[in-house]
Amino acid sequence: MVELEGHTRVGPPKGVGDLIRLWSLAIALLVVLAPHAHAQARDTDRFAAVRSLEVGQHVRLDITRSGRLEGQFAVSSDSSLTLVRHNAPTEVRLPDVERLWVRGRATGRGALIGAGVGAVAGVVYGLLISQVACEPVDGGDCTAAELAAIAGLLGGAGGAVVGAGVGFAVPVWHLRFP
Repeated sequence: MVELEGHTRVGPPKGVGDLIRLWSLAIALLVVLAPHAHAQARDTDRFAAVRSLEVGQHVRLDITRSGRLEGQFAVSSDSSLTLVRHNAPTEVRLPDVERLWVRGRATGRGALIGAGVGAVAGVVYGLLISQVACEPVDGGDCTAAELAAIAGLLGGAGGAVVGAGVGFAVPVWHLRFP
């Protein structure tokens, strides 16, 4: 209880109620406006993805209520994009695009995977041949660790080259939106 000028007031101090109302209003505005802000940001991302396309690029789209389309990108405007499918243009409204992929290569990923596999194989191979090559009886002056490191580096380099070649040869889809 708070006593003010002869009056007794029950409840929190006067400023706290105003603060609670202000926070409630702010939360209500966020709940109401957040979906609109998200939709606007999604539209911006969609337009940016479409603007990054190059003429002739192979594109795959998921379209609202229409399913999936594939074709060569031809042109875009503020409201639509056009794909060439079966030698005929197909226009798609931009707001209907739910997902957008472009066809590309996996050269970098292939090189990384190949380097890892090649390095592990090289280390294992280096450890195995060190049993023979580093024998003191044969006059070998190496250690198993040295041989494994060298074989690992060579295996990793060779694996990276092979992996890059495989990644380049196999086309993959890269998601651009969302």
